[in-house]
Parts: sequence; structure tokens; C-alpha cells
Amino acid sequence: MNMIESVKNLGLKDKEAKIYIALLQLGQATAYVIADRANIKKPTTYVILEELIEKGFVTKVPRTRKKLYSAKSPNEIFNSAEEKLNITKKILPELMAMAMANSNSNNKSRTIFYEGLAGIKQAVYYRLKEMKNSEIVGFYATAENLSPELINLIDEWLIFADSKYNVHIRGIAPGHPSLVDYREYKDKKFGSRIKEIPYSDYSSKISIEAGDTFVRIIMLKQEQAIIIENPDFANVVKQLFEIVSKRYEVKAKD
Repeated sequence: MNMIESVKNLGLKDKEAKIYIALLQLGQATAYVIADRANIKKPTTYVILEELIEKGFVTKVPRTRKKLYSAKSPNEIFNSAEEKLNITKKILPELMAMAMANSNSNNKSRTIFYEGLAGIKQAVYYRLKEMKNSEIVGFYATAENLSPELINLIDEWLIFADSKYNVHIRGIAPGHPSLVDYREYKDKKFGSRIKEIPYSDYSSKISIEAGDTFVRIIMLKQEQAIIIENPDFANVVKQLFEIVSKRYEVKAKD
């Protein structure tokens, strides 16, 4: 692969690549000199230089009598491309979820895996807008040994879901010291309805919750999450939730 073809892999067209390479060789130059070096007509060179400026490959040299152009260093270009790729990778699960949700596949289950704090954030905001004026039910974990960043992320989501989309939580959680602040203060603040059951009966470190069409599993300690997009599975989790909830209502009365 020659140099022009390699540079084109950065998203440039043939003439753009030729002009960028010519300007790298020249250092700083006028459009006339660049056109001559790249063997491209001058009017076309002017247009392409402006396009390269917009794409971040070329800059105009300030405070010069003649209009001079300078090519950004290849390191700067590659670092910028790598940064953009990393940003895209972070939202890849969400993009894949959109693609799968809009596909014409039959009613097969779709599974999306998330990792890290940024991944957890994507998972908890999954389909939130579509769930406006509804509730999420679930079995929730203790907050034991969670990072302050993760706790803040969860709290911010609860506030946003309540205030922006009127989405509330109805759940079952273990009676544990790490959750006292939620039971005494935050549940009311976030509009959550949580049934506390004895830690001896339920001591989960993993949260499992169901929306209208999906089940979300969050492994808090590992900072990993799984979305299973399947309305039937979501319905099963909701039914199990109601069974457990009613059982503990009866147990409390006894």
C-alpha cells in the first residue's frame, strides 16, 4: 500500500490525501505552491484546503502577509482519530441496541453486555425515554463496598428518571446497613417504593430488574451489566416479583 492509499484510510479522498502529503513535505506554503507540488489545479486546491481545515488536517498560518497553510502533524492526526474511535467504542453497545431493536428479526432474545462505570451508565439509561410514565420492578442488591462514583451514578439516574420521564422503581431489597440512607430518605426523594426483606432471606450483591421489554442485570461489584431484550423474559421477572412481594406481605401479617 503506497503513502496516498495509507493516508486515505484516515477518511480522506484521493486529492485530499495528495494535498495533505504535499503540505507535509513543504511545511508551510501558499495554495499556489501546494497545487504545483500536488499536481492539482489551483482552484481545486483552494476548495480542498478548506475541506481539510474543516476535517482538522490543515490550519491557516496566522498573521502572515500571504495566505499560508500548514499541515497538522501525523501524530496529532492519529491521536485525534484514536480518541474518536475510543469515544465511538464507548457508545457501541447502545448503537448495537438501536440497530437490533429496529431490525426485522423474529422475536428472538437480544443480549447486550456493558462493562465499567461508563457501561453501567449506558445500561441504566437503556430505553428510559420509551418507558415514560411507567415503572421498573426489580430485586435490588446491597450498596456494600460500592464506589462513591457508582452510588452517585445510580442516584443521578433515579433523580433523572423521576423528574424527566416519571419512571419510578418498585422493588425488593435486603435489609442491610448500606441501604439505611435509601430507606430513610432517598426512596421518598426518588419516588421509589421498596419492600425490605430480611438479609437472612435475601442477601444479593446483584440487581435484577425488568422494564416493559427487557431485563437488566447489574453486577455492581464487578461494574458489569447485561441487558436481555425479550418481552417474555421481562414478563416472567415481573411475575416472580409479584409472587415474592405478595409472599412477604402475607408473612408480615402473620
